[in-house]
Amino acid sequence: MEFETAVVSYFLDAADLLGVPKSLALIYGSCFASPEPLTPADLKQRLDLSVGSISQGIRFLTGLGALQDVSAPGDRVARYVPDIELRKLLIHFLERRVEAQLDSAKDSIRRIREGVPRGASRRLLQQRVAYLESWHGKTRALLPLLKGALRLG
Repeated sequence: MEFETAVVSYFLDAADLLGVPKSLALIYGSCFASPEPLTPADLKQRLDLSVGSISQGIRFLTGLGALQDVSAPGDRVARYVPDIELRKLLIHFLERRVEAQLDSAKDSIRRIREGVPRGASRRLLQQRVAYLESWHGKTRALLPLLKGALRLG
């Protein structure tokens, strides 16, 4: 049990750093620490989460490619193991989280540019907005390179 606690704690720290919900870290960490595939009931027994949170978390993590359903045909209960290939998880994270954030940031930057106040500081503030646009563009350009490098690995 100490091993599982340490593993789950590790994933909780990572989730906090990445802004990922705690429930996802708990579910993934428990599956990662278990030598046997886990059922939703197993997760409910281990974790202080509702059945709905576990179900939603499993659905999200399988969609992300972080968990795999290894149930045999005809099994009445699904069993899950972690996908431990880090690059697949990173590619999914970049595609789903970072690209979505960049898309919404583009609209935010446009609103910021339109909202630069008139007055003596206008030119300075417009230059700062130009930096935001530059950072956004460079990040956007970097994403395909990162994903390509991860696919090669």
